[in-house]
Amino acid sequence: MTAKANEFDYKDKLSFLAEWHDYNSAYHKNFVVNYYPSDNTLDIFDRDLERLYLKRTIMDTLSYNDMYVGNTIRVYGRQIKLTDYADCKTRSIVSKTEERTLSILKPCVIDKLGEIITHIQNQGFHINRMRMCILNRREALDFYESLRGDSELPFVLEHIISGPVVAMELVGEDAVHRWSELMGPCDPIEARKTHPQSLRAIYGKDSTATSGFHGSHSTEEVSREARFFFPEGNNKIPTSTVQLVNTTCCVIKPHAIVEGKLGLIITEITESHFRVTAAQMFYLSNANADELLEVYKGVVTDYHAMLCSFVDGPCVALEIAGKNSDMDVHGEFRRFCGPSDSEIARQIRPETLRAKFGIDKYRNAIHCTDLPEDTALELEYFFKVLKD
Repeated sequence: MTAKANEFDYKDKLSFLAEWHDYNSAYHKNFVVNYYPSDNTLDIFDRDLERLYLKRTIMDTLSYNDMYVGNTIRVYGRQIKLTDYADCKTRSIVSKTEERTLSILKPCVIDKLGEIITHIQNQGFHINRMRMCILNRREALDFYESLRGDSELPFVLEHIISGPVVAMELVGEDAVHRWSELMGPCDPIEARKTHPQSLRAIYGKDSTATSGFHGSHSTEEVSREARFFFPEGNNKIPTSTVQLVNTTCCVIKPHAIVEGKLGLIITEITESHFRVTAAQMFYLSNANADELLEVYKGVVTDYHAMLCSFVDGPCVALEIAGKNSDMDVHGEFRRFCGPSDSEIARQIRPETLRAKFGIDKYRNAIHCTDLPEDTALELEYFFKVLKD
């Protein structure tokens, strides 16, 4: 990073405009969040009442890398979204060390989604937003407007609409340039000659159109391209790939994502008897998680701990299908996940997902639908109700 946390003095701070919405009471607050990198402390100023909301307090669950525009941080159970920089100094420090870029995984590499995510995370990128979708020809033409008149455009369009794509907003130091370097030359054949460790060299096919990856060319382009896949307000959202036919729901929990296990878990799933047919990253509010987990109230001994395991950061919802059309996807995937308590899973089912990637009973890496009749409800909740 250009600026390390230990390079700051005690009084140095990063200031962000922020907002918090309590969905239970419809209570909305506008804040200034001040983060002090030298000792990992934070204070919050209430912009509406013009007074201190939270005095300077140590935040063990936060770090310098969490402080960037667009991220949602959790402070004493409240999910606070950082919406903008509060001063020019913060913008100059953070905008480069926590720069955003937009990446697209094209149809020809979707079957390697887990491996590619692992590559991305190993290079120090943070995945801030993620969505699997499918584009029609008009949408693809709008997105690739800069290629109008290019002889490659028809081939690029044909490939990009041939199947699902995964769009990801990546955050990291010098993200635009570093993502471009990680992708490698546009022609996979050339990439294999000159940049054999690049993603296009490893996963690309035989032409620029099937290079496997797209990345924003500049910081100015990032905003336009990100809005295309992650629109705000009433703008149209790209079509989801969710199928709702002989599929089941899987949620990769926040702790597993923070620990860098997202790609590993997806790879484990796709290298078994399953396929990922829909995927999206969500930041669940307490109200969202409570609605999703309503069937567990009065059944689970520590419901609050279970709920917290869904809201301590971003989670990724997946629709899981079978590689064979006649398999019982719900039942097979539940067995593949293993016992809900990861410690028990390691003793009696060590080959399962929760045994390999979970920590304990609630930080168990994976949620899967327990009852067959709830499968469609959970998938629809994520991909139709919470879709934006």
